[in-house]
Amino acid sequence: MAATAGGAGIGGKVLAQDATPAGTPAVPADFKVVLHAGQEQNWPYVLSNLKNLTEEWSNAQIRVVVDGSAVYTLQGSSDQLSELAAAAAVGVVVHVCPNALKEHQIDPASIPSYALTNLGGVVALVQAQLEGYVYIKP
Repeated sequence: MAATAGGAGIGGKVLAQDATPAGTPAVPADFKVVLHAGQEQNWPYVLSNLKNLTEEWSNAQIRVVVDGSAVYTLQGSSDQLSELAAAAAVGVVVHVCPNALKEHQIDPASIPSYALTNLGGVVALVQAQLEGYVYIKP
C-alpha cells in the first residue's frame, strides 16, 4: 500500500508511529501525590513513580510514606536508598512509621536523617489525603 499524498499513514490513515507525541501537560500549582511503600517489594514501583514524577513534574509536591516491611530498605546502603536520597534532596518529603521501625526492631537513628518519624504511617497517609494529596500505592 502506498502512503497518502500527505506522506503519513497507509491507505489514508494516520498510524501511531506517525503521530506527533503530546507534550507533558502543565502541572497545576496544587499537584500533590503521596506514594505508599508498605512492603519491600513495593520499592521498585515507588521509585519508578518517584523518578517519573520528579523528572516530568518538578513542581509537584510529593511525599513518600514508608511503613510495614518496606522500612528494611532504609538501612545500610543500596541503589534504592540512593534514589530515595536523591528525591529527598530535591524536595520529596519522606515519612517513616515509627511503629514499623519498632515492630521490625530498627533503631530510628540508623535510618537516613531526611526521613521524618514523627507520624505513624496511617496517620501520615490520612493527613496527606486531608491536605489534598492523591494516594498512590503500587
